[in-house]
Amino acid sequence: MNEIISTIKKLIEVRFNILRTEITDQISSVAARIAAMVLMLLFASFILLFGSIALAFYFSEIYGSTSIGFLMLTGIYLLLFFLLYLFRNAGTFQGILKNSISRYVFLFKDRKD
Repeated sequence: MNEIISTIKKLIEVRFNILRTEITDQISSVAARIAAMVLMLLFASFILLFGSIALAFYFSEIYGSTSIGFLMLTGIYLLLFFLLYLFRNAGTFQGILKNSISRYVFLFKDRKD
């Protein structure tokens, strides 16, 4: 009888360790993907910043005034902001964002027991 109880305890302990390992793997996978997304966002921000400055100076060269170049770029960004503001409640826009983010962050391998 003691052998059966000890065997059951060992089985429960082994299953608990397997479950703990699986959860740890999934959490570390999500954390790594989030860290990668943060780094990509940081680099995209730098690209946008320096690209915007370059585009503003390009507009300045075309129109002969630095202030007009930067104001034109500001107008472009205001237009983009206004369009995003209009589409903020659109179900398709939110659905696309939600699906793309969840597919990237929560991409788990299907495991068969």
